[in-house]
Amino acid sequence: MAIKKQFLKFIVVGFFSTTVNYSFFYLLYEFLGIYYLTAAATGFIAGVLAGYGFNKKWTFGIKETTQNYVYKYYIIYVVSLILSMFLLEFLVSQIGLTPEIANLLTIGFTTITNFIGIKAWVFKV
Repeated sequence: MAIKKQFLKFIVVGFFSTTVNYSFFYLLYEFLGIYYLTAAATGFIAGVLAGYGFNKKWTFGIKETTQNYVYKYYIIYVVSLILSMFLLEFLVSQIGLTPEIANLLTIGFTTITNFIGIKAWVFKV
């Protein structure tokens, strides 16, 4: 499958995952008063869990599930989570952005890095 088509599918799944991610973040941060980094990490994890099956089957066309895929997929996302927390903290504390805006920028950054990591290492198709 052409990389453009995969990336477009990844973006569609990413939109769904991002909606889950940001909804969790916004609910926890705005309505429950949870610290923005904790709220963002929780949203990130919810989004990852929401998107795995769609990315595996629809985006990358993987029919069989092996532990290797699962481990690699989540390793990519753990690294991405760590990077995103540093970026989010930097954007809020050093640049002065609001957590709501900074989190949106962070999600955009991790969308690109996640696609590259998944395409190159997890689902090499």
